[in-house]
Amino acid sequence: MFTFRKFNFRGEFFKNVITLMTGTIAAQLFTVAVSPILTRLYTPADFGVLALFTAMNAVLSIVAAARYETATMLPREDGDALNIVVLSGAITLIFVTLLQAGIFVFEAQIVAIADTPLMGKWIHALPLSVALTSCTQIMVFWNNRGKRFRQLATARALHGIGIGSTQCLLGYGGASSIGLIIGHITGHVLGLIALVKANLASMAEQRHFVSSTAVRSNGKRYRRFPLFSMWGALFDSSATQVPLFVVASFYSASETGLFGFTVKVLSLPLFLISSAISEVLYQKTTQLDSTSPAALGRYIVGIFILLGCIATPFCALFMLYGVEIFSFVFGQNWARAGEFAGPLSVAAGVRFMVSPLSVVLNLNHNVKKAVGWQVTYFFTLTGVLLLCSQQSISFLLDAFVAHEIVLFALYFGIILRATRHRNTGESEPSAVDVLATGQAISSASTK
Repeated sequence: MFTFRKFNFRGEFFKNVITLMTGTIAAQLFTVAVSPILTRLYTPADFGVLALFTAMNAVLSIVAAARYETATMLPREDGDALNIVVLSGAITLIFVTLLQAGIFVFEAQIVAIADTPLMGKWIHALPLSVALTSCTQIMVFWNNRGKRFRQLATARALHGIGIGSTQCLLGYGGASSIGLIIGHITGHVLGLIALVKANLASMAEQRHFVSSTAVRSNGKRYRRFPLFSMWGALFDSSATQVPLFVVASFYSASETGLFGFTVKVLSLPLFLISSAISEVLYQKTTQLDSTSPAALGRYIVGIFILLGCIATPFCALFMLYGVEIFSFVFGQNWARAGEFAGPLSVAAGVRFMVSPLSVVLNLNHNVKKAVGWQVTYFFTLTGVLLLCSQQSISFLLDAFVAHEIVLFALYFGIILRATRHRNTGESEPSAVDVLATGQAISSASTK
């Protein structure tokens, strides 16, 4: 039976989580501090444009490197891992080049297909944003392989501060939605520079292992990621953005902005915890899978219970006082966003409790297991939202919440099953085999 006493809250896992949370707190506190200013500088329609831009960026960037970046943690040798980093970067470059060419040639068709007044010339900034997001993720996985969590915390702080300060500056200068987009890109630039600077020395130490032969060899070894994980991740990321796309297509620009802003506000406090846990849990998961597979399931259940204890009061707060909170903090123009916050907080809470645990499915022998759920989730969510798109937006949100509860309960079951079924014939080493042989870089807790 699980008890919290089984967790060592002074252990390495929680120290690493706290380290990551420190940087994320700095970024999120700054974001929270400037949000009341931004809502008075920009209109809900401006935030609608930003929401559509970031949604498209999220979908495209998730496949920009063909998911090879998620395999960076797995090789035994750092030299092989660096070859995966090089491969991921090369694929990203090819992807964004083709994306930019496609936008120039088919801009009119893309705008017509999108069928929303929010679409505009900002679409030409998408390739740059996708490149920055993908490269940041590549560097995050290399950074986490070396357990440089403090450096990642610093990068996240710069990312958040860069976004907020740039958006405020341009907002005071009279910029509209383009100011929000430029701020978004600026934050990614600052965060990526910080990560590259922090990891340049470790990459330089391994550069003599990089060769075209080694890149091809590692690409073949971890081909499961583009073959299976990429498509599951694409469906997963697309499904996450489907509500925004549906609202943008069937409801007004103002409602799209209110919806997107509400989702962003609700994600801030939950992202603070879940992202830190997810980053550290991936490293812990690979360690347990390598050294003590039988303990992995119990550990995942414990984290799930912990996340549930956090999510419950969060949901209750916004269900009871959402309108009052949004009206007071962001102004009366955003009171309707507080109405959205009630049901959306439940959806956010359910996702918060399960999504960080999905790192179990990033293990090389598990990458196939999530694809079925991700495809099912995408099509069922799209179907439910399209069926409800002719109803009021309140009805749409209630249907969305009901769908989230059912499908994420199923997802949790798949994750638990994945912890109990390990392919014992799998020969791929995990990154933390290095820890077992004493070859790891010093842990974040000693930095």
